[in-house]
Amino acid sequence: MGAVLRDRSRTARPDGRRAVGGEVSTRSTASEVVSLLLHATAITIVGASDNGAKASGRTMRYLRKYGYKGDIYPVNPSRETVQGEPAYASIEQLPAVPDVAVIVLPKAAVAAAIEACGAKGIRFAIVFAAGYAEVGAEGAQEQAELAAVAERAGVRFLGPNSVGAVMAAEAVTTAFMTGLDQDRFALRDDGVAFVSQSGAMGGFVLNMAQSDGLGVGRFFSTGNEADLALGELMEGLVDEGSTRAMLAYVEGVRDGEAFCRALEKAQRARVPVVLMKVGRSERGAVAAASHTGALAGSDAVLDGILERYGAQRAEDVEQLVDFGRVFAANRIPRGRKVSIMTISGGAGVLMTDYAEDLGLDVFEWDQPWQRRMAEILPMYAPVSNPIDTTGAIAADQQILTDGLQLCLDNPETDIAIVLLGNLEMEEDGLCDRIIEVAAGSDKPILVAWVGGSGNPRRILSSAGVPTFTDPVRAMRAAAALADWALAEPPAPSPAGPSSELSVLKDRLAAMADDGVSMLHEMQSKKVLAQSGIPVTREIEARSPAEARAAADEIGLPVVLKLLSDEVEHKSDIGGVKLGLADLDAVEDAAAEVLAIADRLELTERSVVVQESVTGGAELILGATHDPTFGPVVVVGLGGIFTEVLRDVAMRPAPIDPGEARRMVASLRGVALLRGTRGLPVADESRLAAAISDFSRAFAEISPAVESIDVNPLVITGSGGVMALDGVVTLKNKEEQR
Repeated sequence: MGAVLRDRSRTARPDGRRAVGGEVSTRSTASEVVSLLLHATAITIVGASDNGAKASGRTMRYLRKYGYKGDIYPVNPSRETVQGEPAYASIEQLPAVPDVAVIVLPKAAVAAAIEACGAKGIRFAIVFAAGYAEVGAEGAQEQAELAAVAERAGVRFLGPNSVGAVMAAEAVTTAFMTGLDQDRFALRDDGVAFVSQSGAMGGFVLNMAQSDGLGVGRFFSTGNEADLALGELMEGLVDEGSTRAMLAYVEGVRDGEAFCRALEKAQRARVPVVLMKVGRSERGAVAAASHTGALAGSDAVLDGILERYGAQRAEDVEQLVDFGRVFAANRIPRGRKVSIMTISGGAGVLMTDYAEDLGLDVFEWDQPWQRRMAEILPMYAPVSNPIDTTGAIAADQQILTDGLQLCLDNPETDIAIVLLGNLEMEEDGLCDRIIEVAAGSDKPILVAWVGGSGNPRRILSSAGVPTFTDPVRAMRAAAALADWALAEPPAPSPAGPSSELSVLKDRLAAMADDGVSMLHEMQSKKVLAQSGIPVTREIEARSPAEARAAADEIGLPVVLKLLSDEVEHKSDIGGVKLGLADLDAVEDAAAEVLAIADRLELTERSVVVQESVTGGAELILGATHDPTFGPVVVVGLGGIFTEVLRDVAMRPAPIDPGEARRMVASLRGVALLRGTRGLPVADESRLAAAISDFSRAFAEISPAVESIDVNPLVITGSGGVMALDGVVTLKNKEEQR
């Protein structure tokens, strides 16, 4: 393909801005970058090799292989032509201003190339070179310098250490990954975007999806994210307006605010997001950091964020593509009720089992609809859901057409799932019938086709009918679709800070400035009370006699505890005495605990006497700071056993009562709050309101507070909650900045 020269010295660009004499007023937004790539009419490859097998030669070869119709400008001062195209000695000598520069030069030459792009008016570049932050401190410094050069030059860039980007609709294959070296498929774009922090994994998934007929057509390998990063690119793909679904392979989130903003925009725009996050284990997190310089971050916090915005988490690469396939079909269920047609009764049982585990409802058809199905099936076939058509479909394919249509006509059906297997001689006709029925309905139809030639998966998926090789995979994809469709968006945060909490924040900051790092229990409970959490009645005592008087005033029985900001876990040293039912026992306990304080040579030596609260299940409620996502709130079951049970839910603060209630409902042991074994039944509305108030308070005072730990938070006999203990840890001066 010969280069067609055009006058680009003064021409409108795809994003609507103008480049005049190589000068551009501002740097592009991520959505403008997406648009530039989607509509690129000219691409320069800086350092292009004449050898199409080399990494530096593949981009040009791929552009020609897949039929890119725009202008290609190879830059190579050593050659007159590159792979049959006229070559240019420098970026400055290019005959026009390209939309995209692909920089395939060694690391040492990249910064100068970025500067030259800026001088020419090129606003977006892709950098393949590695050896930056992923190799250590020196590389990180070089990466920072490269980012500074790009900012001065007005150039946005992908990388370094990126394998490139692909926009399938216009055959913009600005990449060097070997996944494009194939002859099995033509690139297609179903509006599915894929942002990957791993170049190799990105290439694997792109090839896998396209091979299976799923048009993952907008691909970005973010590399080290020196400039354009995961969250900003996800946001840009939503803002651009034509993305229908988004996949992401994530090793670490650098900008939590941008990431959350992207998920929120996607939820508002009804663009489903599926994310596969690696680095869960300690070693995995270290491996992720060494790969792209990314920190894995808290996995539990990430799960909470995905839950908040209805994003789905894939457990493996296969599931990532499966979920992408079901979302690409762009059919939204109204509920969780599933009708299953299967040629195998055993498979129907398997799918029903998994449906229950996944929160889907294989509902019982009522009698009129069963009678209508009986008119379609052989007389010996069962008509209850799951509907076993038997093998009669092989001989009479009209059974499939009529039966599937009836499933969709049933007003209770939200999702229809068809299970077929083998049937290689009949597969073409069966595929045609499924496609025809699907075209007449807006309800989701999923197919599990087990065994056989494998062709139905490609045929049906290419026609917009998600098809899987395993019935369990189909059920998991259906559950993800329903979960996304029915996810409740969080309520808007209330405007403006609370004056009372603002005063509290300032007071806590002043205490930290005076050297206080941790509040003792009574001080902590005052903070909790101001944060919306009910607390026990209590009195401080400095002697056994004062403790006796305090107990007499509060009323027996009482609890007595060491009061100190120097000891966090008082029960570990014998500093907690429970169920003291007479005044002599209170006095003896006070003497014992004060003796412990003397032995430990604590600065403050006193006890707190508090009412004894009998209740039901114990929870932990906490708040802390995540290094990526900021203030987060934690709710869990188990009291002192929380760390063993690990039954917790986390969300960024603040949260509304609805989200707080969903957090509680997600706990594995939630039955303990609902009256199991005679325990008091929690008023979940009051519990959710308390958690929400607490989260909002922490969000406001978090500039001065490092963490709050309420443990236990007990369900009282009336169904309410009460904090029996708590610890507030303050930030030091440096941390407050």
